[in-house]
Amino acid sequence: MKKLYTLLSLALISVSASAQVVISQVYGGGGNGGAVYTNDFIELYNRGTVAQSLNGWSVQYASANGTSWAVQSLPNVSIQPGKYYLIQQAAGTTPVLALPTPDLDGNTCNCTVSGGASPLPQGGFAMAGANGKVILVNTTVAETTANPTGAQIIDKVGYGTANGFEGSAATDALSNSTAALRNNNGCTDTNNNGADFTVATPTPRNSATAANNCATASIGENQIAGLRVYPNPVTNGTLFISTDANASKSVAIFDVLGKQLVKTTATESVNVSNLKGGVYIVKITEEGKTATRKLVIK
Repeated sequence: MKKLYTLLSLALISVSASAQVVISQVYGGGGNGGAVYTNDFIELYNRGTVAQSLNGWSVQYASANGTSWAVQSLPNVSIQPGKYYLIQQAAGTTPVLALPTPDLDGNTCNCTVSGGASPLPQGGFAMAGANGKVILVNTTVAETTANPTGAQIIDKVGYGTANGFEGSAATDALSNSTAALRNNNGCTDTNNNGADFTVATPTPRNSATAANNCATASIGENQIAGLRVYPNPVTNGTLFISTDANASKSVAIFDVLGKQLVKTTATESVNVSNLKGGVYIVKITEEGKTATRKLVIK
């Protein structure tokens, strides 16, 4: 999954000829006050074009600043292209909605052990509602650092104040009623959590969910109706953003290395006078839909 992307691929979906399984959704508020679902969950997605076996792989969870990773071994199953895989985790104390039928129940699978020097069997991950981190690993060996790296790390998602994440920033903090959702139904992957995920109402998907083929699916299905970003290039320090809904928008601007430089909420305009002349990527989220555009500032 670790690839070099051209500038344009920050704004477009990139698909390789081999399977690319990513973490497509993370929810840690299950069963807490104001929760949407009773259980926490982790969702995987195959954004590639061939099936990928999970045999010998694991998902691992740690607290926002932790170095002790709990390990959940995955079964000998394959995720087909464009399909999702739902892993149910621990339940909170306030029952609400049940998840769709999970593909793996971490509470009953006898496949989960705690982190630390003396790991013990446990139920599903009791994930933090606001801040934490999850990794997908091609081994079942517990990681031991705050921000694991190496060829064994297939994907990594840090949320809130987590000190482990891909790219220059973690996703925004979650809540009992929100999850981190990978954009474009799981297809977007620029190796930057802050740009690749939107915090929104959890939408758990399992293997029975209809396939979402990144190679053929229209990006426009998740685009913002009537979106205009102008002037482009910007010459006077103000970027205007108009849409059919004319609703409040979350706007983030990144440089070509993926570093987030601007993060604000706006309805019609954003002050970019502090940005130097150059090429940037602007990420716009309105009413749960996200779009990215190349931006030039002179």
